[in-house]
Amino acid sequence: MHQYDYLSKSELVKILELIEQSLKCGSPDDVRDLIMSARQLFEAEFAVCGLLEAGLPHITGFVNGNYPDEWISRYMAEGLQRHDPVVRFHSSYATTQIWKDVFRKYGDPGARELLKDASDYGLKHGISSAIYVPEADKVAIVTFSDRQDRFKGRHKKIIDILSAHLNGAIARSVLSPETGAGAGTTVPQLLPGI
Repeated sequence: MHQYDYLSKSELVKILELIEQSLKCGSPDDVRDLIMSARQLFEAEFAVCGLLEAGLPHITGFVNGNYPDEWISRYMAEGLQRHDPVVRFHSSYATTQIWKDVFRKYGDPGARELLKDASDYGLKHGISSAIYVPEADKVAIVTFSDRQDRFKGRHKKIIDILSAHLNGAIARSVLSPETGAGAGTTVPQLLPGI
């Protein structure tokens, strides 16, 4: 068996297209288009990405693919990131994880309440991948989620192939001079109207 035998020809082509698209990203709008394209590969309903403080559950900037606006507004206004198991986990571990595996690690009341509230918006199951960005001392993260439990080990292998490319595009776009965001700069929202 070869290393990528588990992928179909169309999936391999899509992965190569996403890698090419990631190399051309220069703005938050480009990143939004990228994660929305990648979302199709995972058959996910929702996509979001951003930067986290390394070691702290704090989002310093994000690009919303299509998470519900009402949820994003509430999440940011109420500081729910400090209870979010996915943010808490990935601020310390730069790896790929299926959400249900992360949820097992965080059973505190704040996390349980957040998961219940998020599921009301269809954000019940997901997969996230993160990499450390040493130039900014941040963690870049990309997340795909859905109402249904469709994320398996196969999806983890696919996102592992794409993680450096997706997260690299996020870091380049967020930290580029064109966005006005540099290392240490807080960017609560990178796309207007989110």
